[in-house]
Amino acid sequence: MALAVLAILATIVGTACSSAPDRPDGPAPGLSVPAIDRSAGANARASLNEITGEVVLPMSAYWYSDRENVLVNSAVASLIFDCVKKAGFEVAPWGGGGRALQDGRYGQWSRKLAAKNGAMPEIRKIPGVMDEQPERPVLSAEHQAAETKCTNSVGRAGLPELLEGLLGDTSIQNQITRNAVALTERDSEYLAFRQAWEDCVSGKGLKVAEPDSWNLTSGGSKEDEIRVALLDVDCKDASGGARKPYDILAEYQAAQMKDHQAELNSLAEEKSAAVERAKQILRDHGVADARL
Repeated sequence: MALAVLAILATIVGTACSSAPDRPDGPAPGLSVPAIDRSAGANARASLNEITGEVVLPMSAYWYSDRENVLVNSAVASLIFDCVKKAGFEVAPWGGGGRALQDGRYGQWSRKLAAKNGAMPEIRKIPGVMDEQPERPVLSAEHQAAETKCTNSVGRAGLPELLEGLLGDTSIQNQITRNAVALTERDSEYLAFRQAWEDCVSGKGLKVAEPDSWNLTSGGSKEDEIRVALLDVDCKDASGGARKPYDILAEYQAAQMKDHQAELNSLAEEKSAAVERAKQILRDHGVADARL
């Protein structure tokens, strides 16, 4: 397998550490944000896993989960390798899983992860469907050219790329997600939470790294980074709870979803069909159901 293909596989399977989708900012300057009544999404809540660092929001149902992304991208890679074999080249064993990065748009929010990592986000491993092979052969220029050609010809194999924050994505799901981020940052309850947090960290002798950032400066040692991160979470708890901005975000997502439920239902069906097709591709390539 050529390094080019390996790089693509590592990137596309790497989920949140790759596609990279950084979590989306709000709409670009100059673009309007719709007026949304957050109460229309009242009672929507974010799910925050303090052990893994995973955040699940109402719109998460319409993006691939980290696991689903590994399955879909592994299926795409399998089709690329089929093409390479058909071109007359032997493909080395391949496999491995992915990684997913803790959501940190509002800084550290897990006391357990703060005590472990400081402000650094947790990176969780997503199991793969085939065992990773550590050694790769050196390939000829012809072999590498064949794999590049196959990568381009297979493309996504008709499997949609349902990942939050992809550059140039104008889909309704991305519009809802981006609008929710922008609306949250303008929300009076969010702004009050932010101000209370800033006052609290300042009172503890801590400094915000940059205006509008949720990052705090530290002395640089691991011990001090952990100390600062725990104080950060203390201040969020004292200001209404570290989950508050995520719950506000969840409500803005839910409030917009009500007007687009038919489109979102269709998207959910598209996602389900893509995941099932990916699983069948992998079954056809010898992957047991127990690993899917």
